[in-house]
Amino acid sequence: MNDKKRLPGAGDLFGKIALFFSDRDTEHLPCSGTGLVSALLVLLVLLTTAVGNVAAQGPGEKGPAAGMPSQIVGPLVGPIVNGTLDGRDPTFTRPDLSAAVTVNCASVCTPNPFGGGFYYEAHAFHVTNNSPIQIEVNAAGTTIADTFLIVSCHPFDAATPTVNGVITDDDDGAGYLSAITLADNVTLTPGKTYWAIITTYGVGDTGAYQLDFSDNVVLGVPPKKWAWSTNAGWINFAPTAPNGAFTDGVAVYPDHLEGYAWAENAGWIRLGTHTSGGAWTYANSSATDYGVNRNPTGGALSGYAWSSTSGWIKFDPTWLTLGIANTEGASVARVNNAEATAQVTGSPTRLGPSIPVQRSAQELRDLREAPSGNVVRDGSFETGTPNPFWTEASTNFGTPLCGPGCSSNSHTGLWFVWFGGAGPYEAGSVSQSVIIPYGQPATLSFWVSNVYCSGYDYDYLKVNLDGAPLWVTTAADPSCGAGYRQVTVDVSAYADDAAHLLEFKSEVFGGITIFFLDDVALDANYGVTVDGAGNFRGHAWSENLGWIKFSGTAGDNTPYQVQVRCVIDVNASGTVDVIDVQLVTSAFGMNVPAYDFNHDSVVNVADIQFVANRWRVGC
Repeated sequence: MNDKKRLPGAGDLFGKIALFFSDRDTEHLPCSGTGLVSALLVLLVLLTTAVGNVAAQGPGEKGPAAGMPSQIVGPLVGPIVNGTLDGRDPTFTRPDLSAAVTVNCASVCTPNPFGGGFYYEAHAFHVTNNSPIQIEVNAAGTTIADTFLIVSCHPFDAATPTVNGVITDDDDGAGYLSAITLADNVTLTPGKTYWAIITTYGVGDTGAYQLDFSDNVVLGVPPKKWAWSTNAGWINFAPTAPNGAFTDGVAVYPDHLEGYAWAENAGWIRLGTHTSGGAWTYANSSATDYGVNRNPTGGALSGYAWSSTSGWIKFDPTWLTLGIANTEGASVARVNNAEATAQVTGSPTRLGPSIPVQRSAQELRDLREAPSGNVVRDGSFETGTPNPFWTEASTNFGTPLCGPGCSSNSHTGLWFVWFGGAGPYEAGSVSQSVIIPYGQPATLSFWVSNVYCSGYDYDYLKVNLDGAPLWVTTAADPSCGAGYRQVTVDVSAYADDAAHLLEFKSEVFGGITIFFLDDVALDANYGVTVDGAGNFRGHAWSENLGWIKFSGTAGDNTPYQVQVRCVIDVNASGTVDVIDVQLVTSAFGMNVPAYDFNHDSVVNVADIQFVANRWRVGC
């Protein structure tokens, strides 16, 4: 944080001294006594005047302290950024030097005396520990004569660059180059996003630059790395990413994914067999050619990942209407305990109360945690009563669920829901919380029968989602007595990865009207998308782990989110812009892993073309 500018008036100091002595007979200056003291006092006054007139310094003047060797304690072995400031970059009114380091993002800076027109480039980073960071504008890769460096908290807004700052520096690097040094004691907070902004001391200056960082700095925003599986626990999509590299974590390319995720209870999950970056599409045809592909237009993922302990994980699971067996196990075919019944053939009179299903605490826990391919758990009600998934209520029967000992009028299996059939008043309901995958078409379906009807429309069965009515039938419905029919309702408007309360509710006045309900399903095309900023949304399916979810709240109410920036978004801006192209171009011929998209140990034309093809399109 070098603020040592050239002393105002110091440029004329020696002229003043020469003038002082030229007006005197130097051959007769006394060598001792008062004359010599007087002469020395005059020199002291001149020096004091020069030092005291700091406020009179003209803009752009540099002091003798500038141009000194770098104050960096190094060499720095963290990430390196090579770039170029020129007319293709945005401009702003850069701040002046900060009065002090403020790691709480409250650095007070004033605008510089030159006004606007300074080219700048901003690079997101985060830290791995609380040790002081170092950042140096390295003279070996820099052609700009005089630089200026800013560290800012997130967000950095070029329109108000004096806000949210940590520190600014002018000349703590070699010569007139900038650096953040150990002496500045910039200790940042792991898990937070910061910005390193490189600009120039003078208006409109251009040239190449190289930023070297200490080894506790990682380029890019801190990864939001956690996905959740009920059976596998937490899954880390960025287990290690040293210095911004993607060697061990998951790498997002425009058309595919690479790398590994780590599940705490399932071990390594490999996202694909390809390891050479660039453009690639997995065939998913063999053990040597599998992986997760990405649609560059919408970001939708497809294909398979592999876990040696848990098998295949599919990222675009096509919806198959799955019935739920008594073990709540997932299957690719409907689980039926009996043939579908179109007509109601059994007695319309309840034979008696349903026989409760007896389960141990462990059996109940296993049932709730078993993989399920249906948004609605136990849509055929085959887990009986008390039901681990449905909340049951009935005015006269305690539960509307009906099975062995009650009736045999199910559509499939042994269990179904009986509404009405008791007087003078019967209110019944079944409900459960459902989460509909984000951004996917979703259809609620169920089988219903208007068994007996009073003819009055105040006897009803309706379906609510979050209390809003989706569908209703009454005892005046002409389909009364026609047997089971399937009803479908579009619920795509609720496909937001949030919890919604699905409720089937009935009220019957007088005891004549009866409604039956069975085989509830919520058909939603599960899948995963990764947007241009690297945010994962949706669900993947594992044959042994069940659903893997990429954003939401875990069972202990812990929020989670996976975000892995696209590898060609090298400045972590959330899109692929001209600065990304410039940064890669400026590293031509160098071994900069973050810009070497085809992993051939050198940044070449292929890497430049790769990022340029996505400019203005995004990842």
